Formats: sequence, C-alpha cells, structure tokens
Amino acid sequence: MKVIALIEDSWKGHRPTYLKLFNKMLLELGHQVFTFCPETQELDNWIQEHCRPQPGQYQIFEFRKPPSSRFPLQQLHSILNAVNLWRDAKLVLDHAFQKLEKIPDLVFFCVLDGYLATGLTHYLINRIFPYQWSGLYLHPRHMRLKPWFWSLLPGFVQPHAILYSSHCRAVALLDEGITDQFQDRLSGKTVINFPDCIDASEADFSFPLIQQIKEQAQGRKIVGLLGSQSKRKSIFTLVEVAQKMKLEPFFFLFAGNLYPKTFTQKEHSKLLEIISLNLENCFFHWQVVPEPRFNALVSICDILFAAYENFPHSSNMLNKAANFCKPIVVSKNYCMGERVKKFNLGVSIHEGNVEECLEAIRLLDSSPLNEPDFQGYLDAHAIDKLSPAFQGVLACLEN
Repeated sequence: MKVIALIEDSWKGHRPTYLKLFNKMLLELGHQVFTFCPETQELDNWIQEHCRPQPGQYQIFEFRKPPSSRFPLQQLHSILNAVNLWRDAKLVLDHAFQKLEKIPDLVFFCVLDGYLATGLTHYLINRIFPYQWSGLYLHPRHMRLKPWFWSLLPGFVQPHAILYSSHCRAVALLDEGITDQFQDRLSGKTVINFPDCIDASEADFSFPLIQQIKEQAQGRKIVGLLGSQSKRKSIFTLVEVAQKMKLEPFFFLFAGNLYPKTFTQKEHSKLLEIISLNLENCFFHWQVVPEPRFNALVSICDILFAAYENFPHSSNMLNKAANFCKPIVVSKNYCMGERVKKFNLGVSIHEGNVEECLEAIRLLDSSPLNEPDFQGYLDAHAIDKLSPAFQGVLACLEN
C-alpha cells in the first residue's frame, strides 16, 4: 500500500471528473489517498456514494489556486504563477502530513500544466518541492505545434523543463500520438498514456432545458457545441454556419459556461450582438451544466461539433460522442483528427472553415457513417484502463 497525495487546484471543466476517478481507482487498489482540492464536501459526498473506502483510507483537505501574479511581462507572469503553485502545494502538504505523521510516497498533480512555464527550470523546483511527484500533462502544445526554431532551444528553456527533475518519477499524457517522441525529449523518463475517461453517469432527462430545446427545434436535426464556451471552441464558425443554414432542417445548440475573457472586447460585443438577434435556429445556454444533465444534452443531439481552433490536444467530447453513438465534426490533424480517422467517428475539417463545416453537417445527415467503431474508441479510453496506467506510474517509485 502506498501513501498518495492527489492535488487539484481548480474545479472547472472536466477536472473534477478526473479527480473523482483517480480517487476511486486508487482506493479500489488499496492505497491510502489524501486529496487536496477546492471542493472538499462535493468530493467527499461522491466518494461515499461511489466507493467503499476502509476507515481512515482517505482524507480530503482544501487547496485552491493562489491569486494570479500581477507582474506585467507575460513570461515572468507565467513563471511566478507556476512558482506560487509549487510553493503553496508544498505548504499545504507539509501542514497536512506533519499532523498525520506520514510522508507521501507520491504526490500526483491531476493537471500538471499550471505548474510548468517556459524558462522555469527543475533546479529551482527541486529546492522548493522536496516530494517525489508525477502528474497528468493535459496540453503539451509545443509537441504538436512546433515553431521552426524549436529544435535549437536547449532543454532548460523549453516548457517542460521542470519534468527533467529527479523528483519527477513519470509523466502521464492523454495524447498517444506524441508519447514516444516526448519520452525521447525527456531523455528516457517514463511517459505513460492515460485514457481520456468520462463520467458515464446516466442522462438526466428531467432537466427542464431538454424539453425546451426539443420544442424549439421542432423536429430539426440538432447540432451541438457543448461544454465550456471559449474562443477556441469555434463559436463564431458554428454561428456563421447556423446563419447560412437557417432555411435547412438543422437546429444549433450552444450549451456550457461562457468564458468572456477568452475573447477580445470587440469579439465579445459581437457575441452579445448575435445573441440579441434571437436566431430562430439557435439555442444559447451559457451556464455550467452538471454531468448527468450534460449527458442528456449530448443524447438529444444528432451531430456534435468539436472543430476547435488552435487546439491540438485530446478532448473528452470524442468519448461522449462514442458513448452516445453520435457522429462528430472535428478539426483536421493532431490528436482529435487522428482519432476520428482511426475509429471513423465522424468528419474532420480545416478549423474555422465555414464551407467545409456546412458540407460536413450535410454529409453526416444524409449519409450515416460506414461502420463507425464507437465501441473500439470506448474500449481504448475505458475507465478500467486507468488502473494499469496509474500502476505504471507507481512502479517508477521502485526505480
């Protein structure tokens, strides 16, 4: 049995789901788990409902992301934010484990990205953070979107420089397409693929919005852009598509929390102007949607839209699409494009290309996918794949 600390500093998007699944899996493996997160009561309630922990097997402590640095230069701003995260993580761990009279065998950062910054080296972090650690690196953008000069940069100024730390036992990734080259970049440090799991809770059709959407759709095919609504989600692309298809039998659903700060002031004003038009074939619900209700929204869609902009990473919308057997439109290339092609989950387009999106929606409506491998995708990213993956991380403690 290992003593494992899980750290999650945010409660947005899919992050609470990852944390809950990590807790469940580690508890079922018999480890002692100490979790540090913003919403302690919600997590405790979930564990009590979905797990069967032994007395004293887990404990939850509050931990939140520290206030953002106000330093004006962007790169130093990022470095200071990362350093503050490491510092605060150490302080909360020290405080908890001194009281518990224990030492964690491993500290696992459920999302590692905020702890990394270009120009921040492992030498400094080794002095700040003495524990053995690992984490899930969600968005290693530089491994997919490589500037021409990238190979000329020394390792210590690259975004992942901290991962060279001897205290870092292994790194977890969701993007299987970059695993080998990332392991080479880290001089052979263990890199392990984690499945991009989802909460497969049943859809909550008592959600009042469901009936409202169906009534307004009036039998038209529903095209859904679901989840956090930020600029990279290509909201403007799909809105323009909706305007061009107003005489066709399609209805466009935008549902999820809106992040205005991802837009320029001009773009945000344009977005508000679009809403004020009361487009007859669009439905906007820009609020957080809990998981069972989110699943209900997915289930009523006929086509899912996920042709994100400047986003070369994994997305659990593919898992949602496969789980509910819904065809999906994604951007070409990179992680999502590769997976859609491999499992025949839908159609890929060039990001931001309205005409290609129009054709993709018409194609998916008129010609059903030829032998889509929804089950194959679900198997590849099943929750039961998480246990052997995490055990691979723990095995690195013995090396």
